[in-house]
Amino acid sequence: MDEKYIKIMNRINNDNHFLQSSNMKVTEIRKGYAKVEMNLDEKILNIYGLVHGGALFSLADTAAGAASFTTGRESVTLSASINYIKPGTGGRLIAIASEISAGHSTGVYEVFIFNDENKLLCRATFTMYFINESRKKEHPHPAAERG
Repeated sequence: MDEKYIKIMNRINNDNHFLQSSNMKVTEIRKGYAKVEMNLDEKILNIYGLVHGGALFSLADTAAGAASFTTGRESVTLSASINYIKPGTGGRLIAIASEISAGHSTGVYEVFIFNDENKLLCRATFTMYFINESRKKEHPHPAAERG
């Protein structure tokens, strides 16, 4: 992996507390592509013993965001659509995000989520909004203000 992508991957894995609390980790990243894995435990299961749809959506969102960061720009989710294809089962989930388009202010990413038996569980499409530098300065991250 290219050094700049390793830095992006390490930043996401180390600085995103939601990923850490959700057992998610970016495991591969390159231009327009990201792979994010999530280990399953009982905290993300619904009342039927299957992976909660919100956990699947969060995994897809994380993968799309990671892939969008490879443009060299920060981003946030503008819109998303997800299709749940099969029930979420297994011991580990794997999300693969690929860039469809990256324009001036938005990018579109397709995400597929598989379980560790290579069964397709979900397909999602995310539109990401690229944050420009001046916008980041206007609205700094709250953690940055704490020093």
